[in-house]
Amino acid sequence: MTQKRLLLIGWDAADWRMIRPLIDQGKMPNLQKLMQGGVWGNLHTLNPVLSPMLWTSIATGKRPYKHGIYGFAEPDPANNSIRPITNLSRKSKAIWNILNQSGKQSNVVGWWPSDPVEPINGVMVSNLFQSPSANPDKWPLRKTSVHPERLHQPLAEMRLHPTQLDGEALLPFVPRAAEIDQEKDKRLLSLAKIITENASIHAAGTGILQLEPWDFMAIYYDGIDHFGHGFMKYHPPMDPRVSVEDFELYKGVMEGGYRFHDMMLGTLLQLIDADTNVMLISDHGFHPDHLRPQFLPNAPAGPAAEHREYGIFVASGPDFATSGEQIHTGTLLDIAPTILHLFNLPVGNDMDGKVLEKAFSEERPIQSIDSWEAVDGETGQHPPNAQLDPHESEAALQQLVDLGYIDAPNADRTIAIKETIRELDYNLAQSYMDARDYLKTREIASKLWEQWPDESRFGLLKLNCDLAIQNPITIRSTYDLLIERSKIAAKEALQKIAALEKDYTEKGKKVPDDLEEKDRKKFRKLSQKAKVDQAGVRYYLAQVLIAEKAYDQADKVLRQLVKTWPGRQRGLFRRIGELALLRNQPKEAIEWLEKSLELDPDHAIAHLH
Repeated sequence: MTQKRLLLIGWDAADWRMIRPLIDQGKMPNLQKLMQGGVWGNLHTLNPVLSPMLWTSIATGKRPYKHGIYGFAEPDPANNSIRPITNLSRKSKAIWNILNQSGKQSNVVGWWPSDPVEPINGVMVSNLFQSPSANPDKWPLRKTSVHPERLHQPLAEMRLHPTQLDGEALLPFVPRAAEIDQEKDKRLLSLAKIITENASIHAAGTGILQLEPWDFMAIYYDGIDHFGHGFMKYHPPMDPRVSVEDFELYKGVMEGGYRFHDMMLGTLLQLIDADTNVMLISDHGFHPDHLRPQFLPNAPAGPAAEHREYGIFVASGPDFATSGEQIHTGTLLDIAPTILHLFNLPVGNDMDGKVLEKAFSEERPIQSIDSWEAVDGETGQHPPNAQLDPHESEAALQQLVDLGYIDAPNADRTIAIKETIRELDYNLAQSYMDARDYLKTREIASKLWEQWPDESRFGLLKLNCDLAIQNPITIRSTYDLLIERSKIAAKEALQKIAALEKDYTEKGKKVPDDLEEKDRKKFRKLSQKAKVDQAGVRYYLAQVLIAEKAYDQADKVLRQLVKTWPGRQRGLFRRIGELALLRNQPKEAIEWLEKSLELDPDHAIAHLH
């Protein structure tokens, strides 16, 4: 019997809406070949759509409140500060730990989060392996980035620093790169950083794939997500919010990014044999079209609003079906159970996902076990007291700040830790909300809103819980309190802006033109808080009215919003359609739901009605 092998490839934020047109044009031949020899489909993401949480759910088959990874940063108990999220917080076995205790050898490259590397039977390269230093001549590889230690130096030499990238390598992405003044425009440096980081991961992955034994190999690339956050705004069709000059310069970056990934995929496929199974997945998509958000939320991890709810799934190889057809798949939670089933191992009953049976070429019974957490054996996990060198986390933390995933930690460590825990709790509450555990969500949201009454997002989460529970009394009182506190927060923000302007005026400077860097972000956040989102207020008023069965009033509010709330029509059309059903108007409901589906054919909730 042939030994089973699986190569799992992760493309963060890869989206069929970008991929399908490129395949039709013959620009992603390697992915096309993989699809034609296997099966493919959508992969529904989880909320909140934050990559460390999602990739850990992929690796464990469990929701975040079970696996313990809740965000991008966490308190560091070693020095009373903040560090990037680590796998030390993970409370569940990942697929490679289960395979480890089942006698399998795993190689894992770049998974997020995988720092510090775990002492598994195989090779692990952490998600911080490729992060460059400011100085290419002083770029030591973190001790925690490679396991086993014998591969530390060989892999360190495979990394590529952004300053080492030949300028010609940028031309497929930006053909007119030579025209750009790089002293004023830093976007080429950002592009070079994305390319070299993913090239470094690819170099490590291909080297390990060829030179180290394995049963399971996972390689994670974050490039498409980073290309998206930096350059999707310039992707055709032209967004009216960007200048014609910027559009003409950077309109090809996203296509270049996808073709770059397809080329790397081609190399991986050349390095494996016909007996190897391949699975290619993404954790979510990325809006490339008219559904791109018009603004980003005034909150940590605001860029996640650019993510689309569907990632990709492709499976090909001797154990998978070979029809080349689209199949109805599931969620990220289904990947770990499907991998266990591939290796003839039981699925944990405490996992939240299921086996994607339609992906396989042959039906066979699915084995189960109460929980892999209770199974003894060497798993390759960290010992309970494992800790990190705090100095090695600083550069990685700054990278998260630069990407907009987290705010720069407060200089006061006590406040920084308190705010970090706040964001972890907020993400945890959203995870419970996604699982429809409304009581648990409401409990956490209520505590957060009590501590931070000026943070409307906490009140909004509580309101959404009340709407889900359908208690009209608490719905109205929560809504009224939310409006009251939003107005107070706006007034306080205006006062702080006035004080800032006075301070700069006394120095002979203007706001915002002459703002120092430390005040620029502060001013932007205050400006956003100073404006009460009137459209959002009206939308939630409609939800309150629906809960109170004031259907005609709610319908009037929603129809007015259609004219005044650009970028939200998909959801508004669906909501008016749902309201028409409540008003016993099925014909009108169909008309509005079809309008929603015209904007987004993948809008699953509209299909369900």
